[in-house]
Amino acid sequence: MNIKIIPAREDEIEAIRDLIYSRCLWFVENDLIGWNKKYLDDFGVDYFLKQMKKNKLYVAKVDEKICGVMLLKNVEEEDFWSDTEPSYYIHHLATDTKIKGVGQKLLEFAKEQGRKDGKKYLRLDCYEDSDFLNNYYLKMGFSYIKNGLEIYPNGTYNYNLWQMSL
Repeated sequence: MNIKIIPAREDEIEAIRDLIYSRCLWFVENDLIGWNKKYLDDFGVDYFLKQMKKNKLYVAKVDEKICGVMLLKNVEEEDFWSDTEPSYYIHHLATDTKIKGVGQKLLEFAKEQGRKDGKKYLRLDCYEDSDFLNNYYLKMGFSYIKNGLEIYPNGTYNYNLWQMSL
């Protein structure tokens, strides 16, 4: 199967939103800790259009159908990290659950892009209690850094921070 990863276009924002919404439903239907339907209340169409102009929003496609999405943000834009090492923060990584291997391809692409752009790390976060996500990122080569409540002890999002050296 040929998975192609390219910069997202404005006319693909609705398809990106639909893909993320499908992944939210998948988490709920499979009784897994992860995104829920309210996720897109915070990250709607306007948000993605803005991010597309400011950062690097990519889609994965098979036969011109979007089957994955990933946003690469400069880590300086995130409060989660206490340093400013040149890094990409991976956000909104979502894939079509019917097509295997898309997440791995997106992460491989992120590594290549990070190296090309002179980044030192790939970074991301996920729910602390999500065995599914934490195991996936460990399997993909990320290292656990710390729990986010060490940074924001009064926060409402209990998350783990992960990082991969490039």
